[in-house]
Amino acid sequence: MIKRALLIFSLLILSPSAFSQEKYGLGLAFGEPGGITFFHQTSDKSFVQAFLGSGLVIGGDYNFAFIDAIPSQKNVVPYLGFGGFIFSGDHWAHSRDSTGFGIRMPLGLLIKIPEAPFHIHLEVTPATTLNPFMYSFAAAMAGVRFLF
Repeated sequence: MIKRALLIFSLLILSPSAFSQEKYGLGLAFGEPGGITFFHQTSDKSFVQAFLGSGLVIGGDYNFAFIDAIPSQKNVVPYLGFGGFIFSGDHWAHSRDSTGFGIRMPLGLLIKIPEAPFHIHLEVTPATTLNPFMYSFAAAMAGVRFLF
């Protein structure tokens, strides 16, 4: 199951249509799930992000960017998305040796740095595991991504 999920996320990030955009990011995030993050801007108003977090949590989201939501702050872009994640091992204390999946809905901010090849991202994410048990929680993550 984990190999299949890694393949799906790899195809999502590295799809042939993605290479024509040249708007990628790779970075580190702290918090929950934290770890390595990937970014691909699919249009002016949407992007895909994926993460490989601590405790073997792998996930990805499709996000809608609201670029004109804060008129006085053009470099601060709120976003809302939906996605999923898989986990393995003892990521949560009561899930020892479990493998499962869940859904998430990130609410965040992209902070663009003018003339710099990186951005900062902050998000709060309501999430629910669906298998092998149901568990709802809120996660928070902050990170920096180098853009290329």
